[in-house]
Amino acid sequence: MITADKIFYNGVIYPMEAEGETVSAVVVRDGKIVYAGTDEAALAYPAAETEDLRGKTMLPGFNDTHIHISYDLLHKSYVDLSEERTIAGIIEKMREAKGGGEGWLIGVGFTVGCLEDGRSPNRRDLDKIDAERPILINSACGHIRIANSKAIENADIPAQDALGNETVEYFEDGSPNGVFLENAYSVYVAGNTGGTWENADERKAVIRNGIGDYPAMGLTTMHTVAGMPDEVQSEYIDQYFELEERGELPVRIILNPTLRLPWAHCPQTGFGTDMVKIGSLKIFMDGAMGGRSAALLKPYSDAPDETGVLHFTEEELRAQIQGAYDAGLEVSIHAIGDAAMERVLNAAEAVYPLSDEEDPVKRLLAAGKRRLRIVHAMLIQKEHIGRLKRLPIILDVQPGFIDDDAEFAEDRLGPERVRYFMPHNLYMKNGILIAGGSDYPFGGKPPLAAIQISVTRKTLSGFPDGGLIPEEAVTVFEAVSMHTRNAAYCSSEEKLKGTITPEKFADFVVLDRDIFKTPLNEIADIKILKTVVGGKETYAADTAE
Repeated sequence: MITADKIFYNGVIYPMEAEGETVSAVVVRDGKIVYAGTDEAALAYPAAETEDLRGKTMLPGFNDTHIHISYDLLHKSYVDLSEERTIAGIIEKMREAKGGGEGWLIGVGFTVGCLEDGRSPNRRDLDKIDAERPILINSACGHIRIANSKAIENADIPAQDALGNETVEYFEDGSPNGVFLENAYSVYVAGNTGGTWENADERKAVIRNGIGDYPAMGLTTMHTVAGMPDEVQSEYIDQYFELEERGELPVRIILNPTLRLPWAHCPQTGFGTDMVKIGSLKIFMDGAMGGRSAALLKPYSDAPDETGVLHFTEEELRAQIQGAYDAGLEVSIHAIGDAAMERVLNAAEAVYPLSDEEDPVKRLLAAGKRRLRIVHAMLIQKEHIGRLKRLPIILDVQPGFIDDDAEFAEDRLGPERVRYFMPHNLYMKNGILIAGGSDYPFGGKPPLAAIQISVTRKTLSGFPDGGLIPEEAVTVFEAVSMHTRNAAYCSSEEKLKGTITPEKFADFVVLDRDIFKTPLNEIADIKILKTVVGGKETYAADTAE
């Protein structure tokens, strides 16, 4: 019999292969699981170390399928505006933070749709904070940026009648009002900010100094998006290889590049190591709901002249997808509005083979590393369901967005369209595989909070009373699956992770109580006691017993 590196026993361990199934022990060797079953059989293995779980609950490690690590860590140094509900409140919070400092003052995290003023702040509002210092505030969704007059004084912004793409807003006199949607800030203003991400050492330092925070959330794998549309890419695979070589990488990293490289020079999905590898090419199709830049087939209910922004024509998108397909790359496409979904489906159907196979896993396996991930998938038309079912698609959703958008979703969409807003249960019941991520720092929530939101359809504060489209709530098992076994399909790693079964990575999270027996509105309060990656502890709570 082999000698194990470690045995975990006397636990309530959910392998997550079948609902309700449990084992009590796991045997680990060389970073992988060699046995999952009874205490008696596990403890028969000779072992260098054993750990008594004392009846605590173990799950597969959580997998965040959509996060912007560099932006998330950088945002922690900015002014937090997430609790502000008025423009006056934003101004006051920024004034308090500015002190006697110089240079750029940056705030993040406000939600336009939740502001009681009924409008976005503009540059004149921000000038009240400090007219001589450049100021920038970013919305929670990341698709709206607002600069004061000082910040844009040297920017070459087109005249109102010359732009024509509705991504720059103007005052009635035709001058820019400081509000930039989508990539407009990057195109016209970003050069003034000093190019934080153009310095490789700065990029590495930000990531190195902050990445150790994530295991406390139970995260063992993170799919990071390497940049935003038309910006300098903020993350490169060598940064993570270096951390791995130094023994300073506590989570597995799947890097999703955003640069439109020549296909011959773009590594295939799966290139890398067990800790760091290439995932999918990331394409941005539209914007976000909060700033009304998500692309809708019909105008917004609370803004009849607005339908959002589409970044690519159908032909351009098809060419991007075809190039990636031919190169053996998976593709992930940001699509929030129903018009974006329509365009993505049209392009995808021209590239990917269609199938009548009902089992979503069989559809994915048949596609190999040429799978398609649609990120967010927040608003669809009912007829999109049948089309989604015929493609090798994973829907990469962010349940925590309900916490951000519940206050204004019906106002934006109206009572009929809101029925198909984040229809997660509808997806699952129709055989469409969905996985869960956060989209940090652009809204979202950590895994346990996201699971609670998925099963209650309420914000963490309990709004609305009956839940937002309550029929779209999923079960706890389904919600946990989104962040474990389903998420593994997003990087073609379903044979390596996602369940606690032999031959898979020994990636676990230990909880202070049984998530399947906890009241639904208390799941977010569950404490992470321990996180394990490859059999090695990456986090342990001070209160772990």
